[in-house]
Amino acid sequence: MTREKFIVLDVEGMQGKRPYNVGYIIADRYGKIYKKHSFAFPACIWENIAESLRIGQAVEMTKKNIQEILTDSDKPRRKRKYKSVTTEEFANQFFKEIHRYKVKRIFAYNCNFDKGAISRLLGEELFAELDCEWCDIISGLLPRFCTAPYLNFCLTNGYLSPKGIAQYKAEVAYRYFFGDLNFEEEHTGLEDALIEYALLLISFKSHKKLNFKPVCAWAEIKKAMQERDLWAVV
Repeated sequence: MTREKFIVLDVEGMQGKRPYNVGYIIADRYGKIYKKHSFAFPACIWENIAESLRIGQAVEMTKKNIQEILTDSDKPRRKRKYKSVTTEEFANQFFKEIHRYKVKRIFAYNCNFDKGAISRLLGEELFAELDCEWCDIISGLLPRFCTAPYLNFCLTNGYLSPKGIAQYKAEVAYRYFFGDLNFEEEHTGLEDALIEYALLLISFKSHKKLNFKPVCAWAEIKKAMQERDLWAVV
């Protein structure tokens, strides 16, 4: 029986702008990775810098990542971390590999953000040709996020939103599932995609039917905290 191959994808870029970095892997649910890519888009860099400065958010992270990309481009080709491409070159390879590996699902952590970024990168017309289901890794992990052990972990370590809701970002999830309180996301496309793949594999271990459709995770987690009388502790 042929194993399903899917994409796990992560983008770096400001809300509403084209991403300056996209990383993705093609893998299966048994831990095998068939392809790994780390793309940089020089044409998209300035719009992200301008937006970062305009709204005063993610300035340091955006600056660090873009400096790394620009420095990387001076290295010999075989030693580069990023492959600098045009959006057309990316699209050609992306669609070619989707066809080759018969990819029907694209997974991402908070996939609506990544889906919107890829739509802006490819353009509306080309994106419409992307015949794949977008799946949210957060949704697959949500039943585990709503358990008492996870909620208590967040309470004990102070992983809470400003409104006192247990956090569920990838960095916190990785710290919980892999027991590494010192783990920090790199916030670059490929490295984050690999982390999110590890989290996706955790969700696949469930014996229940999984729902990967995007949901309002914070509302479900808030409800779980209230039901377990953990809300009063916040």
